[in-house]
Amino acid sequence: MIGNMPRNADTELRDTVISLIAGTLKVPAADIRDSSKLADIAPDSIALFELLVRLEKELGRRVEYEEIAHIETVGDVITYVASLPNDQTAGPPAPETPA
Repeated sequence: MIGNMPRNADTELRDTVISLIAGTLKVPAADIRDSSKLADIAPDSIALFELLVRLEKELGRRVEYEEIAHIETVGDVITYVASLPNDQTAGPPAPETPA
């Protein structure tokens, strides 16, 4: 189980993330394991950035770029994305107006 997600949601998220990685980085999905290092399957940092943008768009979760420095493997990506709330796509909060 990833975080507090039920097992079937774990599998669905994992499959979706692996599909996005495979499509973005042009790597066969069958070759991608949770232990696969992103540095080994991504041709460059631009490809990794493209992957993060696609993850945000496809999964509807905002990726905080400052928080992803620790991500090294596909499993790390899955765990990180699973920890993000679904409602983060709304963008930054609107500025408060004085009362």
